[in-house]
Amino acid sequence: MNKNSSLLKIDKLSKTYKEQIVFQNLDLVINQGEWVGVIGKNGSGKSTLTKIILGLETYSEGEIYLNGQKQEQYELRQWMQNIQLVAQYTRNALDPTQKIEKILQEPLRKFRLVDKSNENLRIKQVLDDCHLPKSLLIKRPRELSGGQYQRVCIALSLLVKPKLLICDEATASLDKINELRIIHLLKKQQEMSVLFISHNKKLVNECCDNTFWLEH
Repeated sequence: MNKNSSLLKIDKLSKTYKEQIVFQNLDLVINQGEWVGVIGKNGSGKSTLTKIILGLETYSEGEIYLNGQKQEQYELRQWMQNIQLVAQYTRNALDPTQKIEKILQEPLRKFRLVDKSNENLRIKQVLDDCHLPKSLLIKRPRELSGGQYQRVCIALSLLVKPKLLICDEATASLDKINELRIIHLLKKQQEMSVLFISHNKKLVNECCDNTFWLEH
């Protein structure tokens, strides 16, 4: 893996809400296979930056590139496949009325990644990666423990084989054991870059190759 190869490049990005400047002339590079941590207080613009990278929020000035190609040159569905999000643990993340199998089938069909005959194989591979038993497929989200629930959310993102995974306080509400399990799980995805957003400076310093401070 050539970590000197740029995956995501943000060049002189600025964002304003009416008269309020959220950030200005922001530069950020994430190389292939690299973990980049983002630290900032509440209101520093972390959530806004996440939405912009995901393609869910517009920006005022600057450019965003993925593999050397501008964001606007991608179809939204293609952009969303390449960049996935795992947010802070919440019981509202998964549809409570659906079984886990149905939930995991949805991105495979949305992005048309595998034939229907190969869906079960792909889902089983990701469950194994996430140390989740196949017996979970017949359960609904409310029947899962907190750690299982968050790992299902990660499995949902990993199914589409993203190039970049954004973890927005993804381990903040978990106990230390489940936090370490999730970090270990993501570290195994060696070809995937991670943008790790957290208030936990110690955790960011331990698991990230580089750290980006967002302030003022």
